Amino acid sequence: MSQAVSPVEITTPKNTIPLKATNCQKNTTMNQNDESSRPNTPTPSEVIRKKKDVQRQLKQLAKPVVWRFVLALSVDWMVIVGAMLCAGMWPTWWVCLASVLVIGTRQHALGVLGHEAAHYTATRYRKANDAIGMLLCFWPIGGSLTGYRRFHQRHHRHLGTEHDPEMHFFQSDEWKIPVKTAAPVWRFIKGCLGMQILDYAKLIRSLLPKTKTEWVGIPIWWACFALILWVLDSLWLLGLYAIAIPTVFWALIELRGWTEHRGIAETHRYKTHWLFQQILFPHNVWMHYEHHQWCYIPFFNLPKARALDETTPVVQLRDVFEFLGETDHEAYARNNGSHLTLDHFSDQVLHCS
Repeated sequence: MSQAVSPVEITTPKNTIPLKATNCQKNTTMNQNDESSRPNTPTPSEVIRKKKDVQRQLKQLAKPVVWRFVLALSVDWMVIVGAMLCAGMWPTWWVCLASVLVIGTRQHALGVLGHEAAHYTATRYRKANDAIGMLLCFWPIGGSLTGYRRFHQRHHRHLGTEHDPEMHFFQSDEWKIPVKTAAPVWRFIKGCLGMQILDYAKLIRSLLPKTKTEWVGIPIWWACFALILWVLDSLWLLGLYAIAIPTVFWALIELRGWTEHRGIAETHRYKTHWLFQQILFPHNVWMHYEHHQWCYIPFFNLPKARALDETTPVVQLRDVFEFLGETDHEAYARNNGSHLTLDHFSDQVLHCS
């Protein structure tokens, strides 16, 4: 019968050695505790693997899906047509007013989809991309795809600087910060009433067509639109549609643009209520932070792109408005990380210039 081994002895084939290396045990235990208490810092190979994985995901997200774009476009146009039909069937002042409001929100949505086409994310075929962007997005709101594309490239290239063309539309006292929430709301109401039409005219001058195709195409499009309504004995609806552009459409453009970049050098990263997403921020345009990081990703994949960045905080839209009423903007940027980092994961992020 074998003899039990003492817990303080180590048995070898030749003899039994008293365990005097008690300090080694203690040191080993301490090292194990130290290792378990250390933060789980990724190794260089893990970092490289993470970058490659994110690059692969971004590449997948960047693929245009034309049916997704056409579906969103079709819904916007159906709402516009529906609003015009309602006004035509019940031409009371309040139905017409409601129709103008609805049409203006969808014209804004068309502008957002036109912005997608300006980034070549409608379809991978560039000629088809531009044709859709011109005929169904920009020309119906009196805009130019080529003019907007050049304007918007300068916005991405000179974001937040004096060379950013969008900054020139927020020079009035009502937009200056710190500002009370009532000021931009009042500005929005005045915009809906057509009291900011001079600013809208300034925008149109900034977006003049850069090609003969658009110089000729825009008036032809509007002539065809008028002809269709005339044939339907509803030419007066053209005025209803057109008046929404320098009023509701422009008021929405101004307010949204103001919430995206004001008060910081780059872009706010926020979330907002579903209703605001539909009216003020259609087609995921409220994910403007992600757009400025990865402007080649179509709007319907921006939520997935947002999920890839877990480091930059996301605030509520109301927090942005509260911030714009504060004076210590640098403290806000430090606490909320509201700055644009173009390269969280990848050295191959596309700069939108």
